[in-house]
Formats: sequence, structure tokens, C-alpha cells
Amino acid sequence: MDKKIKKTGNIYGFIWKKEKGRAVPERWHFHDMQELICEPIVRGEIGIEVGSGCGYDTYIMAKANSSVKIFSLELSDGIFVNNELTKGLENVWPVKASALNIPVKNEVCDFAYSFGVLHHTPDPDQGVREISRLLKKKAPIFLYLYEDHLENWFKCWAVKIIRLLRIITTRFPATLSYAISFLASPFVAFLFGYPARILSIFEPMKDFAQKIPFNFVTHPLSLSGDLYDRFTAPIEKRYSRCGACDLLAKNGFSDIKIDRIKSKAGWVVWGYKNA
Repeated sequence: MDKKIKKTGNIYGFIWKKEKGRAVPERWHFHDMQELICEPIVRGEIGIEVGSGCGYDTYIMAKANSSVKIFSLELSDGIFVNNELTKGLENVWPVKASALNIPVKNEVCDFAYSFGVLHHTPDPDQGVREISRLLKKKAPIFLYLYEDHLENWFKCWAVKIIRLLRIITTRFPATLSYAISFLASPFVAFLFGYPARILSIFEPMKDFAQKIPFNFVTHPLSLSGDLYDRFTAPIEKRYSRCGACDLLAKNGFSDIKIDRIKSKAGWVVWGYKNA
């Protein structure tokens, strides 16, 4: 296994194992995605979540759609937390594997869902091709990908600074990175997040508030996971609007659509496997 892939598994295994025993949040990534996309994500008989972490989205999808079987694919040891969480759901099949080499037969899935995963792989194109391989013809793929923010000078400079810091921070052990992220969260929240939320109250300032990094803060420690993700993941790729669409177009998908979740800093892109 590639060293960076192995390290990615270790980094995320550390954070996902902290979710063991916790209740499924009332709102998670799937809810944001489904509200944005004007058609059901979960459909057909069999689907797959690629990069399911501790299993929250898998649980939410499977619980609400008991007739649909869902492969829950995860690289890290978060799969064991996932398995514990979903063990009462007979329509969930947890699988420990990489998104670049999915042990699922060709053309068996009616949909594929992946939130914030492929941009952390060495080869996102290969990941999309793997997903395409296991999807039935005309079946949809739904992805969330990091944005490069080239259209937003404020966030663009923030990304550049983070990239410089990542030269150092990606070398830290997971325990140290998590501790730093936990301690830094309140400072980032009060420096960026809360000013953005206050400004968003005033109609003339709403657009500017959306340009401020970490404007999705909910409480002082709510950015811990995001900071850990930003600074610790060994691989991080970012996409322009055209780049995100092209990722699907050149790997077997058409009728591609793209949008943003207002509370997130990234693209939601979806399309349908070519017939």
C-alpha cells in the first residue's frame, strides 16, 4: 500500500475512533447534500458510500431506506466504529478498502455517494473510474470536493497559508495534531467564524460574510475536526468549478451539475454514468 494512503488511513482512523459510542447526529453531511440536490440520492436496490468514516451518513441513508442495501466503504479503522454503529441494520455491508481499489463487482450499484474523500487520495481520477466501474449504466454519482477558492481572494490566500503550514503540520503525529486543532478552534472561531456570522445578519454584508473562512462555525470547539482535516491529511487536492466537473466528465459521466452548500467550503458535483 502507498505510504501516503496508509498514513491517510491512520490519520482518519484516529479521529473516527473518537466517535465510538456516540449517538448519530440529528444533522450530518447527507442532509446538506440532499437538501441541495433536487432528486433522491438513495435509490434502486444497491448503493455505495465511498469513504464512510464512522458510518453516520451510511446509518442515516440505510435507516431511512430499509429496502436499499448499502456498501459502506472505509479505508481506516473507522470501519470498526461504523460496523458497531450499523450492526442493527441488515441492509448495511461495511467494507474496509481503498476508494482506488473497491472490491465490488462491475455494474451492481444504483447510486454512489462520497463526501469529502476523493480529494484526499493520490489519484481522484482513479477513484471516479472505480466508482464508475461498479455503477450501473445511467446511475448517478454524488460527490463533495474541496474548492480551490480562486474566485475568492480572502479564502484563496487562506488556502495558500494553509498549504505552507501543511509542509510542517502533516509531519505531526495524529495525537499532537488533534490537540493543536482542539486548542486552536476557539481562536479561529472568534477570529473568523463569529465575525462572519455576525456580518451575515446584515443584508448588505451577507456576500462578504460568505467569503470569510470558517464561516460555518457553530460553537467555539466546532472547528476542531475541520482544522485537523485541513492540516493533518497527507494529501489535499482542490478543484475549480470546471475542474470538479471535468473530474466526472473525463471518467465516464455526463449530464453533470454542480453547486455549493452554503455552510461548507466546497463543491457538490453530480452526474450520471454514460450509457
